[in-house]
Amino acid sequence: MLASCPVCGGRPQRYRHDWLFRCPDCRVLSSNLPVAIPDTPGEGVLDEAARAEGLDALRRRNNARILDFLRGLAAGRGRLLDVGCGPGFLLEQGTAAGFAAEGIEPDANTLIAGQQRGLTIRGGLFPVALSDDERFDVIVFNDVLEHIPPLEMALQASARHLAEGGVLCLNCPDKRGLFFRVAAVLDRIGLSDPYDRLWQKGLPSPHVWYFTPDLLRRAAERAGLQPAGELRLATVDLKGLWARIRMVKSTPLPMAAAAWLFTWITVPLARLFPSDATVCFFRKS
Repeated sequence: MLASCPVCGGRPQRYRHDWLFRCPDCRVLSSNLPVAIPDTPGEGVLDEAARAEGLDALRRRNNARILDFLRGLAAGRGRLLDVGCGPGFLLEQGTAAGFAAEGIEPDANTLIAGQQRGLTIRGGLFPVALSDDERFDVIVFNDVLEHIPPLEMALQASARHLAEGGVLCLNCPDKRGLFFRVAAVLDRIGLSDPYDRLWQKGLPSPHVWYFTPDLLRRAAERAGLQPAGELRLATVDLKGLWARIRMVKSTPLPMAAAAWLFTWITVPLARLFPSDATVCFFRKS
């Protein structure tokens, strides 16, 4: 358990599960699920081809919106760092949009996949993989910050490695979203599989945080960063949905089918709620 909450300084308490915690003051959720990112290539619990297929359409559409927003915030297009860049979805689009885009990726399997496509990606963890004097106009955590246990360190390091006036982009799951709310209700009545899946329990890099935009703002301001805007993103694209659900090799077929059907039914309803993914932008003043 964390000694203190990195958002408000409170003391997180165990919450419903032995791996789950909630700060009683700001209500940020955190976990102590083990992180075991592979540093050598090999077979894992994820079907990487299915993951790429399942996320391709959604990522490309969301990345285009993020990059458009960044172009409006950044002074010029400059140097962009994508932390935990995976196989390089954002790097390709960022380069095409005029940024000098490069990435950091600790997972050996996805690192190799990106490097084989000719992208500029260095292996390792943020900020260890950077030299002390490196500065970027834009730093992006695209569905990554929620996987990093030392949240305070990651935000402070981002502030250090941003150029003056640089922009930090945090695309994180939002616990106000419909899919998270439904999974939490099911978890309370003993149906834990959807909740476990949203936390990515049992995967090499599970979620260790669930935020709201306000909680991200409070955490970023503690690192000296100022809010610069928000952007609501889609969290589901029906194109590729089956592949995305099945990317975890151990997913039972009945559970996969139930998740697919539930998503198809609820996509229109989800638009009435806050998105399950909100991008928050911050500027180094």
